[in-house]
Amino acid sequence: MRPFLLAAGVIAVAASTACGNERSITTEPVGNLGFGTIFARVTTNLPRGTVTFPVGIVASATPATDSVIITLAGLDSLATGSYTVWFANDSATKFAPATALNIVATRRDSSLNAAGDPVFTNTTFPSTGASFKAGGPNVALRVAVSRVSAPVFTAGDSLNTVLISIESGAAGAAPGEVRPLWARRSQANASRVSSLRFGTFGRGIPLVAGNPGANQEFVVATNGAMTIVPRGRVEVRGAIMILNDSNYFRPPVGYYYNAYGIKLDTTGKFTGTTYLGRRTAPYPDRGISLYEADKSNPAPAVVFDSPRVIFAMASRLSADTIPDAKGTPAWRNYGFVRVNLQAKAGIEGRMGPGQILEAVLPPSVRGR
Repeated sequence: MRPFLLAAGVIAVAASTACGNERSITTEPVGNLGFGTIFARVTTNLPRGTVTFPVGIVASATPATDSVIITLAGLDSLATGSYTVWFANDSATKFAPATALNIVATRRDSSLNAAGDPVFTNTTFPSTGASFKAGGPNVALRVAVSRVSAPVFTAGDSLNTVLISIESGAAGAAPGEVRPLWARRSQANASRVSSLRFGTFGRGIPLVAGNPGANQEFVVATNGAMTIVPRGRVEVRGAIMILNDSNYFRPPVGYYYNAYGIKLDTTGKFTGTTYLGRRTAPYPDRGISLYEADKSNPAPAVVFDSPRVIFAMASRLSADTIPDAKGTPAWRNYGFVRVNLQAKAGIEGRMGPGQILEAVLPPSVRGR
């Protein structure tokens, strides 16, 4: 028994020593400290605007004077394709592109004066054409067009719907599948002004040729009440950052979710952004991209068809593979993480205006 007990004692001591070398306790943690912060809803800057309809409801003796005025904000600048304005009847069975647009883009820039107060400067850029590409978080547009600019749309047709699509080429007989903005005269106020709806206009989901389908409206809030509340957390431990979030509407056709990191200087001013990529499904399906969730279902475990929501998303990022994030500590100077909704035709890697969630990284993460 003695040799056996002696051997057992040696093994117990060895095991105890091994555990002691790897064990993490409150006063003696092992490895990098972990930090977590929650995502919060931010003031929406999604595509939006208004349409002012002409006086005439159906027929018009003077279609050249039937001006339609459109105001727009929150649009992505487009790398490919262009925004195109369409007229349609109330049932959306007849479309005509408006080909003579008078466009005024207004860019608002900000700076600080000698006293440190913000100063805003507006610069306008007038243009004409059949379509436009302009957008950005600080760009608003006013588009004026007369009914006569759509010659296929006769004076006897009911101009009850205005639609804005993103077309990859010249406009055809009907708008393509990316139809993110629309307004109806029936939803206008007494001054004939209707708010633009954002989402997917009149397309079946999945897309079916010849089937207009139902409108899929992307509604984040109505009268201040949230219709769906995205939420989540950002976790940072050493070089690894993990975004875990959930409860999103599936994107409108032609849009996808991505993420950005925002850097600050020592005074808290913005110094730049870093693209953190397209969103993916969470563990154990982290490698599955959700880029095509607008039209198909790449991850049925977390992407639902009814209701059309994304139950969960995730991103796992390493500062070792992101040059701007390398430093001591990793992620130094990063103050915010944002989840954005962005047009596929937009400029990937350049943060657009459509932010959905934002997390504030604590000073312990950014090395302050």
